[in-house]
Amino acid sequence: MSLDFRTVDPASPALTSYLENVAFVFHDDHPVTAERVDARRPFYVDQRLTGAFDGDLCVGTFRSWDTTLTVPGGSVVADAVSTVTVRPTHRRRGVLTRLMHDDLAAAADRGVPVAILFASEGLIYGRYGYGVATLTASVEVDARRAHLHPGAPRTGRVDVVPGARAREVAEAVFAAARRPGEIDHFPHWWDSYFGLATMPGDTPPLRHHVVHTADDGTPTGFLGYRVKEDWQERSIETVVHVDELRAATPQAYVALWRYLTELDLVKTVKAGERPVDEPLAGLLTDVRAVRLGPLLDFQWHRLLDRAAALSARRYERPGTAVLEVVDPAGGWAAGTYTLEVGDDGRGVCTRTPGATAGVTLPVAVLSAVWLGGGDLRAAGWAGLAVEHTDGALTGLAALLRTAEPPYSGTIF
Repeated sequence: MSLDFRTVDPASPALTSYLENVAFVFHDDHPVTAERVDARRPFYVDQRLTGAFDGDLCVGTFRSWDTTLTVPGGSVVADAVSTVTVRPTHRRRGVLTRLMHDDLAAAADRGVPVAILFASEGLIYGRYGYGVATLTASVEVDARRAHLHPGAPRTGRVDVVPGARAREVAEAVFAAARRPGEIDHFPHWWDSYFGLATMPGDTPPLRHHVVHTADDGTPTGFLGYRVKEDWQERSIETVVHVDELRAATPQAYVALWRYLTELDLVKTVKAGERPVDEPLAGLLTDVRAVRLGPLLDFQWHRLLDRAAALSARRYERPGTAVLEVVDPAGGWAAGTYTLEVGDDGRGVCTRTPGATAGVTLPVAVLSAVWLGGGDLRAAGWAGLAVEHTDGALTGLAALLRTAEPPYSGTIF
């Protein structure tokens, strides 16, 4: 029996089967009740939901929406992809390939320069031209050994506040603290995180909220954490789990970490999805009080309009690079391009079919490094990026790289 691929209207009864497949594939133990389905309908109003149906049964899902992606010196519209599932009984039938191709083609037609996603598995999306564009690390702090340098300034004030108060200032702080790689949060994400809205049947976690306010009265940082209390034979084993720590200024960053490391009756502070260049160790008198955990892939990017994407960002050094992009999974980014960056950091990327490329590379590799992170050197060693002119690969890597690596802590 052939499958029917169709748009799912969030207001339609088909959303129930759509969400049932999502819950089944992702092993969600929450029942898909009518109340939970109705509660989700408003979330999807401005999004694109597509389902693969075998009769009335949804066996594949795909969701996307346009979001703002911060890039060095600016921003672009990105096609954010999520909720990608295929029922185990319907694998190897081209369901994912059809869903992905249709969405990427539609994004390209809209003029969206890049698609992004958060991958549940590491071997799936490279075949569609995606590459790992941002990384995160976990941080573990021995709170008993973590003491800030005496000269670390104490500025502003730190307050523990109700979720509603933290919600009032969080969006402005988040916007001020954004780095290249970050995307927008939905309004309902903020409400859920701060305990102001919950799904039927869910109990929100007990989360403490902290706000840093600068001396001039401007909120410049916020922190959310949970506590897992544990005493072993009168020995404190309590762990603090940091869910969000956003700081718009160095002073706010110092103040929020000072708060965490000075909490009484705490053995360990753990934070996930942190930047790979987390500067915490440099603030402490004992650098061994901090362990930076494994580096993990986070955002995957797929360039669609390579010229528009590379022309939208700013660069830290002048230069010129001519590169040939190979794009077998759709062809949207294929071709030879010249990137010229002036002394002012502005870049112009244009298609130049007659030019001689110094480097040939697949779109997945370029998608991994276009934002300023990644490692073109490794791509060359692996034979993925081919250098035709001596020094061309090194020159391209230097042109694209940024001093501050791209970062996002937003799971979507």
